[in-house]
Amino acid sequence: MRIMRGRVGLLTLGLSLTSLCLTGGFATAALAQDGPIKIAVVDLDRVIAQSKAGKELQTKLEKFQQDIKNQGEAMNEEARQLRQRMTDGVNSLSEDKLAELQKQFEDKQIAMRRFRDDKQREGQKMQEEGLREIEKQLQPVFEKVRDDGGYDLILNYVPGVVVMAGERIDITKKVVETLNATGN
Repeated sequence: MRIMRGRVGLLTLGLSLTSLCLTGGFATAALAQDGPIKIAVVDLDRVIAQSKAGKELQTKLEKFQQDIKNQGEAMNEEARQLRQRMTDGVNSLSEDKLAELQKQFEDKQIAMRRFRDDKQREGQKMQEEGLREIEKQLQPVFEKVRDDGGYDLILNYVPGVVVMAGERIDITKKVVETLNATGN
């Protein structure tokens, strides 16, 4: 068994246990009618990391980050050259020319900050859209795994939500295999 550690307060734990005890009679009645409840857990982070779609998204994000890094380094080099021209020309250039170089340097720094902020937003949007697409692909996969396994409840394996779970109810590998088999 794995024990999941999270920030579960005593009040939350107490309320959960109280709720479990209060609904115990209803659960017993349900069990008597339909048989035992079958529960499974899945680690969605692992599903995303191990699936073809998740790996493709990761590759896309890594390429995006590398492109940004290359562009940022080029912009930094331009700013460094401007600063060097100002330093070299402190005694030989006119005040107007130095002021112009200073203005260019400040403009370059502003452009670099805007670039960084814009690309950060663009990367977040790319990641969110990619995860939304994977989520769409997962819906029928979860339905199939639920139906094939006869599960009544599938939980995301999140610390603090799932306190303890046995290895035999972890269906993460099955979900990854089913998702990859769908061609996504």
